[in-house]
Amino acid sequence: MTNNLVKMLVVLAFSTSPSFAKANHAQDGRDFSDKTGKHSRHHHRAVHHRTHRLLPTDNLSCVANTAYHEARNSDANLQAVANVVKNRLLAGWAESYCQVVRTGSFAYSSGEIRNERYARALEVAEKVMTDALPDNTGGAVFFHSQRLRHLPRWAKPDNRTARIDGNVFYRDDS
Repeated sequence: MTNNLVKMLVVLAFSTSPSFAKANHAQDGRDFSDKTGKHSRHHHRAVHHRTHRLLPTDNLSCVANTAYHEARNSDANLQAVANVVKNRLLAGWAESYCQVVRTGSFAYSSGEIRNERYARALEVAEKVMTDALPDNTGGAVFFHSQRLRHLPRWAKPDNRTARIDGNVFYRDDS
């Protein structure tokens, strides 16, 4: 593996860590739990997210684009990455799929993609978003490439939920 590829994998792994994601999610450190201890959604309008002007604006394209760039090697991996985005949405990390992608340090492209694998990513993303495909990650909200030599601090073996075609998936127990 080239040094540049290793550096890119490390940056992606660490940038999707719980502490990084939550720091970007709630930049001022406030606790957004409601009275039951669950994450409240009311604050999201006040959070200033990084701007990605060229990212697609419709939810299906956001999820498909991310799944394609993170996991186009297999349908199971496309499904898994789409489920991570969906699980973050369901956990209250954002109000839309596109907001999850924008704030989650996922790989994506601003250019138009036209090929068979991207068409398949669109199909899989739509099925995940409409519950036509099950969550094959076991509720994961984080993942990294299994090729990493040094695991991120957040990648605790007890939180591992799945290993799918080159990626390892984790739930968040913090």
